[in-house]
Amino acid sequence: MRRYVIPLMCLCFVTWPLFLLLSTHTGSNDATGLVEELTWAVRLDPSHGSGRREELDALAEVLSHAVGLENRGVIGELKDHYLFAHIGHGQSKENTRRKVHAIFTQHDSVRWFSEQKLLKRSKRSLHFNDPKYPQQWHLHNSRSPGMDINVTGVWERNVTGRGVTVVVVDDGVQYTIQDIQPNYSPEGSYDLNSNDPDPMPRPDGYSDNHHGTRCAGEIAAVPNNSFCAVGVAYGSRIAGIRVLDGPLTDSMEAIAFNKHYQINDIYSCSWGPDDDGKTVDGPHQLGKAALQHGVIAGRKGFGSIFVVASGNGGQYDDNCNYDGYANSIYTVTIGAVNEAGEMPFYAEECASMLAVTFSSGDKQMRSIVTSDWDLQKGTGCTEGHTGTSAAAPIAAGMVALMLQVRPCLTWRDVQHIIVFTATKYEDHQAAWKTNGAGFNHSHQHGFGLLNAWRLTNAAKVWESVPYLASYVSPVLKENKNIPLVPHVLELSWNVTTADLLLSGMRTLEHVGVTVSITHPRRGNLQIQLFCPSGMSSLIGATRKLDADPNGFTEWTFSTVRCWGENAEGAYRILVTDVGEETLKRGVFQTWQLTLYGSSWTPEDVAERRRLVEESQGGQFLNDNFSLPCPPGLEISEQDSYTITNNTLRTLMLLGCFAVFWSLYYTVELYLSRISSSSDLDLSCEGSSCILSRRQGSSGPRQLEAGLETESLPLCGSNDVAVDYEEDEDNVGHVALYRHQPSTTQFRLMVENRPKPQNNAIFDLQDNEDTVRHDTRDGDTNLNEYG
Repeated sequence: MRRYVIPLMCLCFVTWPLFLLLSTHTGSNDATGLVEELTWAVRLDPSHGSGRREELDALAEVLSHAVGLENRGVIGELKDHYLFAHIGHGQSKENTRRKVHAIFTQHDSVRWFSEQKLLKRSKRSLHFNDPKYPQQWHLHNSRSPGMDINVTGVWERNVTGRGVTVVVVDDGVQYTIQDIQPNYSPEGSYDLNSNDPDPMPRPDGYSDNHHGTRCAGEIAAVPNNSFCAVGVAYGSRIAGIRVLDGPLTDSMEAIAFNKHYQINDIYSCSWGPDDDGKTVDGPHQLGKAALQHGVIAGRKGFGSIFVVASGNGGQYDDNCNYDGYANSIYTVTIGAVNEAGEMPFYAEECASMLAVTFSSGDKQMRSIVTSDWDLQKGTGCTEGHTGTSAAAPIAAGMVALMLQVRPCLTWRDVQHIIVFTATKYEDHQAAWKTNGAGFNHSHQHGFGLLNAWRLTNAAKVWESVPYLASYVSPVLKENKNIPLVPHVLELSWNVTTADLLLSGMRTLEHVGVTVSITHPRRGNLQIQLFCPSGMSSLIGATRKLDADPNGFTEWTFSTVRCWGENAEGAYRILVTDVGEETLKRGVFQTWQLTLYGSSWTPEDVAERRRLVEESQGGQFLNDNFSLPCPPGLEISEQDSYTITNNTLRTLMLLGCFAVFWSLYYTVELYLSRISSSSDLDLSCEGSSCILSRRQGSSGPRQLEAGLETESLPLCGSNDVAVDYEEDEDNVGHVALYRHQPSTTQFRLMVENRPKPQNNAIFDLQDNEDTVRHDTRDGDTNLNEYG
């Protein structure tokens, strides 16, 4: 047995390499055969027969045999187009091409043919060389699919925020770093702390003036520059308004909200009053007016978009309904969720919350990766941007994507689209409730998570909502004591059809309640609002740290939880006190109800929701589809001139020079007059002053000819006499007297000795003085005639 096995093994060793060689050769021939396959697309002429499919198939078969090609059948659904193929082994490809070309050209049944070429196509997946992009989980979350803003598909459609400018109102923007400089908009920027156009942040002892730069990087960080990260709207322009690095006043805030509002489209504001659980504050009179003016006149009349952070006071039981910026109808209030979609410990909740997006969580959760300043301890990139400060810029970037596909969206259109597209998701902390219009809302997450794909697709097909309608009730004076829990004070106001007739309002958007309440400890109060549908809103939450004894003075709470509901009906307020009995009872003094909405009916709202959902397939998100967009209004900004430090120094130097020159000129003029008075004989006696011109001085004829100007002092209130003594050639003495006011006659006679016939008499009748001048025999006398 062994003698057969050994020779057989030797035979295997000898034949195995030969087998591999043959296999390789065969494989190469197969590959070569695939490469040498030639195909032609041929369109047949159906006019030669009835044009039925059977006749065309038969014609294609006859033609393929005539040419020596294989008939591969109809190309897709093009019934008269056929694919012919030739796999050549015996003849060269060039000979085959010449033969096929000649036959197809001369054949009567061939209307068109084309040899098929290989086309180079690549998958449209995004590739960024920015080193921190893989860590930007909020843009593309590979660890937890779906827990991101769903923006990559929008980028693949070439929607990157192009043509939109976002301004970060903060402590400055370092626009010189690599991620921001190419997208920086100097024309939209300003520094209100230093009053110059440069918003560069100032290094300080705490190294914390990087906040604005980080927010700017989230929005518009440049991709594929091999540096740091990518922005949500990396094709947009980014500007900065530096206002938080110094004392802040109401007027400065107002200027910031309207600064360059025909250049800047979106204002990203990641700041607000103290998040300490005891502050009630917001924009004051000028700030409120600026917000309103911005939505009316900003962005060519379509309205500036103000995106504000809801606040980071969650650990102090703070509530964003006590923040006047988040409470305003003119702002988009954005909250935060962590990577798991849960409400972080720092996040605030309120009834005015519009939506949420991603930010940091606790120490085990990832934070937001974005650009950073490179001053002091900065490196130009950070992995630790946190809080609702990080959420608001992400939302601002998504709004920029919306404005690229639909530039004429109004400020209210943006709010509506957010309401219609935000997605509800399961979170055990969120108390979701569906309102009368079918929208889901929670105090923790607003209407849900922002989704860039849904936002941009809805924006593409969105037609503007009707004009803003409003209703304001009378100031309702109550002056009622607020009971302790479990008892409640219930107040109501009924809005009738007649009340809404003038404005035309049918459905709601924002509902505001302005209250004045006295209470020894403000944080013990709880206020609920019920819309006519029964939808409840906790507009005034209790706060254990708020011990303010002043209560509320005309403070406006607002809610968006009744969005899309019918505006007509009874609105109820429930007020209770959760404090101790030992405290003095609070008094609910006055309240006023304000409704904001539109003429949309509930059916219109439902139809628009259906249209938005139909658009989510992406079929409209291309350049082939666009709705007409009005051009907007030409609104010029108020021209302002900025005085820089160098300009101020120059003006001061010029001012000093002007003062010096004025003093010099005054002294020079004074000295020249003193020297000229040495030629004059001035004597004043009593009530008259007589000025005699010495010999050699200019005579009256020179004065009359305009050769010299004479000024005569008045040294008395009664009489003035001036005598001129001249040479013998110039005969004439002139004396001028000013007497007491009277009715006098002024007569002047000039007589020259060589020509005595030339006499001139001038009579002037005046109600005040009459003076007669007689010039005879070289003497001049002035007498008063009464």
